[in-house]
Amino acid sequence: MITMEMIDEFRKRTGCSYQEAKLFLERNNGDLVEAVVDYERVHSKIKNDKKSTAGDFFKKANQTKFVIEHNGSTVLNLSVLVLGILVLLTLPVFPVILVSLLVALLLGCKISIKKHTGAEVRINEIVSSITDTRNQEGQ
Repeated sequence: MITMEMIDEFRKRTGCSYQEAKLFLERNNGDLVEAVVDYERVHSKIKNDKKSTAGDFFKKANQTKFVIEHNGSTVLNLSVLVLGILVLLTLPVFPVILVSLLVALLLGCKISIKKHTGAEVRINEIVSSITDTRNQEGQ
């Protein structure tokens, strides 16, 4: 039987709520040591999952590439992570970057984003489909 003293002791050692203390004590048949170990195992897994999520984001951002090609040769090949940092550092001249990308498109450069999964997003095709749609609406 779980007593209030057991719950208070569990809460003192873990800092959890009454409800959580009761749950872990019941789950471990009133064994205080096993309940604390179980509590730590569950909560350390939650912390590790949060850390791996941030790590996964940076890993994927580093593996995803922004590529500009012209006449079959690569002009620019940067990870999205590096590109994002560069954009943040050069925010005051961001319009110049956008104009440069538009000029690159007009000059026939192929701009794409190669995802970490191997899939490729072709910016040229997206821009082309947008302009085709706009032209059809205007007619």
